[in-house]
Amino acid sequence: MANQLAITGKFLGAGTTKQIGQNNRNVRSFWLDITDNPAYPNTPEFQLFGDKVNLVDNLKKGQTIEVKFNINGRKYQRKDTGKDAVMTNLDAWQINVLQMQSAASVPPRPAAAPAPAPMTGPGQYAQTSQVAQAPAGGFPFASTDDDNNDLPF
Repeated sequence: MANQLAITGKFLGAGTTKQIGQNNRNVRSFWLDITDNPAYPNTPEFQLFGDKVNLVDNLKKGQTIEVKFNINGRKYQRKDTGKDAVMTNLDAWQINVLQMQSAASVPPRPAAAPAPAPMTGPGQYAQTSQVAQAPAGGFPFASTDDDNNDLPF
């Protein structure tokens, strides 16, 4: 089963490389800020293994990165209570630094199309030479004529 996922966020930092297990396998943790709402910070911890531990060496705090990773979960029995528990790891295997566009390089938005002429009856359009224009930066279908607006909002 394919278990390859990707997520984008801001790099927060990384821990030191540690050796674990009987084979002294290199492991390093790092943290990513993927917070949508500042009231509820969301900063998961990812792990790098083996030759991948150096992927975070040149990253700077605050850089926007994409992390490709796998989710691994292992069931085990807790020594203190004897109850079953699950350990879940986010194992990163690729990191890409994303380049953000500057405001000067963003292409301009096309101008909003003029609003259609108001209807006078079912299937009939009024014969008028004046068409309501959308306010600058506003909703393109907004009407400036409140007398003919039968919408409840």
